[in-house]
Amino acid sequence: MEVERSRILEVVLGVLGGVFGLLGGVFALIFSAFESSIFGLGVSAVLASIVGLVGAVYVTQNPKIGGIILISISAFGVIGAALLGIAGLAALIRK
Repeated sequence: MEVERSRILEVVLGVLGGVFGLLGGVFALIFSAFESSIFGLGVSAVLASIVGLVGAVYVTQNPKIGGIILISISAFGVIGAALLGIAGLAALIRK
């Protein structure tokens, strides 16, 4: 009999990382009115955060693929990246 593991840690860290990334991306988009060079960074942060949120939800269905998505997308931020990276590692390490 196989025991069902809870993936609450990965989901919570992934969602927090995605939300922090979205906030950072939105702030970058707002401040791009003053400095146009950060517009692309804001757009990429928003897109990466959306993918991170999808990975956080997907980790409940398939932990290995969800963990890979979370780790690969964690290269796009600072606070969000740390949380997404930890969530991805936890998804891959926990059985």
